[in-house]
Amino acid sequence: MPNATSLERIKRRAPNLLTVLKVVLPVTLGYLLGAAIVNPYHRTIEILVGFFIAAAAFLIKPSRAIAVFIVIFLFPAHLSIGTSNTVFILILLATWIAQQVLSKSKISVRTPLDVPILAMAVAYFLSLLNVQHGLYAVNFRGLSVFLTSLAVYYLVVNLTLDAAAIRRLLWAGAIGAIIMAGIGLYEIFNPGRQLLPYFLIMREAPSDVPVVRAGSGFRNASVLSQYCLFYILTGAFMFTRESSRFLRTVIALLLAASFIIFVSTAMRGALIAGFGGLAFLLWRGRGVFDTKKLALGVVACIVIFLVAHQVLTTAGFVPNIWERFFELQQKTGSHIDRAAVMREVFDKSMEHPLIGHGPVISLPRGFVTLRSNNPHCQYLLYLYTIGILGLAGFVWLLVGLFRLSSRGIRLGSPNKSLVGLMVILQTFLVIFVLHETVDDYSSSFNYPLFIWYTFALIVATRNVMLKEASLPAAKRETISSGSFT
Repeated sequence: MPNATSLERIKRRAPNLLTVLKVVLPVTLGYLLGAAIVNPYHRTIEILVGFFIAAAAFLIKPSRAIAVFIVIFLFPAHLSIGTSNTVFILILLATWIAQQVLSKSKISVRTPLDVPILAMAVAYFLSLLNVQHGLYAVNFRGLSVFLTSLAVYYLVVNLTLDAAAIRRLLWAGAIGAIIMAGIGLYEIFNPGRQLLPYFLIMREAPSDVPVVRAGSGFRNASVLSQYCLFYILTGAFMFTRESSRFLRTVIALLLAASFIIFVSTAMRGALIAGFGGLAFLLWRGRGVFDTKKLALGVVACIVIFLVAHQVLTTAGFVPNIWERFFELQQKTGSHIDRAAVMREVFDKSMEHPLIGHGPVISLPRGFVTLRSNNPHCQYLLYLYTIGILGLAGFVWLLVGLFRLSSRGIRLGSPNKSLVGLMVILQTFLVIFVLHETVDDYSSSFNYPLFIWYTFALIVATRNVMLKEASLPAAKRETISSGSFT
């Protein structure tokens, strides 16, 4: 039997597995990535994405892995067993539950909004009873997106336990937004060209249209415009709170890119909702922000939008949004009256008014619809897909979020930045409610995850505010652990 000296000698001579992995893995991944760039093939992309999401979910702490997810969910890849988003969240959820069980911690996933969420979940499952024959696969995919969104919501709420975690999520989202903006800029200046086939797929530019409305990673101009509004609001908030010159420069670039991409979407509904949100912010922000600075900030947003729109439309890169306001009909191969579409969708909804037709809207051939078979109204879309039960749950959820954020603002917090952030989040909630009258976020394959992340951020911010209010003054954190003050 070897003694301690011989064991130590063997240990020193044995190859260091970690060192080998540090060399082999980068070389292997570099080779695969190079092969994907030179000769794009979807299987190679699947291998790379699958390896990354498994490594990130297993090796990173769940509280930090959720921040990684906020960046990568924007670019889902279709794997053999589902999308990379679903796989990542399932691994992260299983890892978090396992950690809670092994540490013998009490698992508490309840939130103040569980009842309306439960109503929506029940409606989703019941709606499967009315799915047309042959459409089960697409409807189960729609159900999968909803369940993944719920997992994101509960993970964010339960993993965001302090002000530093909130800041980490905000910065993760900002990084993702910068990448999305970069893809959008590429799309504007290279309409129809593919950035990375099989993975980052750009929308085809119609041959008779000289400019393209950016869709970026969402491939959807409407939800991208709403996404930009969120980061214009949070970016402006972060800019005023950061003390680092470098970080303020990064945020300034994010704001500039968000404005450009927002202009390039040329979405009328988002513009109206955005103006409504700014008006709400002026009212709600009284007593939380400096009134004069807030008013100047709102005016600055309007001026920047007008200047960016004028420059980009004059250069011929983006459509003119003012001209689109005067279009009475949307041209998609033929002239279609949106009001007529909404009436027909409503009439069809009355066939199964209580539980709807299934998670994904699927209308018969010959039905007068716009692109993607959607009525461009989330509330009407929910009425069709998950019925009155699901729509009531959704409206209840929105009302609950507004009341929750209002109570948080009214009660205040020792950390003034948290109160300010809650005002910003509530402003976006108002924009979302307004915009969804002419938009349908759930028709996107990855944007619902972002919306449920914003819902969770409201709840998590409220929880941290309550937690910090109960702490002794010496133990209260700032939102940034040093930067946001």
